[in-house]
Amino acid sequence: MKAVRAHRPSLAAIVVAAGSSTRFGRDKLLTPFAGKPLICTTLEAVCQVPVRRLVLVCRPDDRAKMEKYVAQAALPRRVHVFLASGGLTRAESVLNGLKTLVDNGASGQDWVLVHDGARPVVCRALLKRLLAARDMGDIVVPVIPVVDSLRRTSAGRTEILDRRGVVAIQTPQFCRVATLRSAYLNCADSALFGDEAALIESTGGQVVTVEGDVQNIKVTLPGDAEMLEAVLGARAGTVVGFGYDVHRFVSGRPLILGGIRITSALGLDGTSDADAVLHAVMDAVLGCAGAGDIGGMFPSSDEQYVGIDSTVLLGHVMADRRIRRLRIVSADITIVAERPRLRDYQVPMQKRLARLLGLRSTDVDVKVTGNDAIGWIGRGEGIAVLCVVTALRPTKEERKAVR
Repeated sequence: MKAVRAHRPSLAAIVVAAGSSTRFGRDKLLTPFAGKPLICTTLEAVCQVPVRRLVLVCRPDDRAKMEKYVAQAALPRRVHVFLASGGLTRAESVLNGLKTLVDNGASGQDWVLVHDGARPVVCRALLKRLLAARDMGDIVVPVIPVVDSLRRTSAGRTEILDRRGVVAIQTPQFCRVATLRSAYLNCADSALFGDEAALIESTGGQVVTVEGDVQNIKVTLPGDAEMLEAVLGARAGTVVGFGYDVHRFVSGRPLILGGIRITSALGLDGTSDADAVLHAVMDAVLGCAGAGDIGGMFPSSDEQYVGIDSTVLLGHVMADRRIRRLRIVSADITIVAERPRLRDYQVPMQKRLARLLGLRSTDVDVKVTGNDAIGWIGRGEGIAVLCVVTALRPTKEERKAVR
């Protein structure tokens, strides 16, 4: 007799990403983080449990950017993502997220996960602890004990505080939808409450706590992001891909390298725009995933690729599901050419490649060298490019979560 699998109820989630990032110094949710914008990592983390509807609450001016980054995130096919506009306060933003859920067919949803967009490394074990405490109260929140000594400072004076029994509250917070909506409607000023637990408790709701995760840190300062990148590196395996491409010079074509037009009397021969740098980069990226090469993905026999911009091809590579599961960390490129002189183009190529790969400029290195007048490259007949890309591969548990 075939075993009957237990029914797993679908979930909804609201990710709040409408803050100003003042202390971070720039928009932390859009900053490159482990090879992707930080918000991508957060969305992927929340979807480690069976979330089907996800609302991303963002600043109205960021909607176009967020739509692009949602498409870049490696989310399971079951997840439907909707965008909502953030308000002046967290409470207003969450309420807008709830309205968007209802407007998009989630009127019968009993529970919702509410999570900070700046907590990108919430683990599946924590999410499962939250779900296991369903129906024990009106909201389930993760907490961690405060281990540091505490003092309150005011007007130059300090007061020692007793830390016994004191805990720090994290997200996601798993809320009963009806209770959360009622709390918003019945509270005179929901902006006074820093999170959903405080709001629900203020209106008589029952708060249940579960063990949190010390690594589930909210990115607030630049140093936080660097520390969490180290955490991700420890959780995932490192993979390396190698790419090599070569083209001969021809007249009558522009010279394009690394997505940058180079001043030159000669271009490179090829089916596409013959951008040897991007071709080597694409092969290296595909190598990280064991996904073949660009010859197999974009065959020269297919007329649609004649003269095509290689940045478009790279976009297709980066959108491939096998690649989206990776977190690209760095790219190291060496261009071997006797002519033309490329020194002035190294930094523009570095910046362009960083944008295309979702990395910081410091994570991309572009080197230029000659061939000591040896062989056809040494005679100035063409260009060769070598590239090494390093990426992080998710753990087995994380790969299962996105199937």
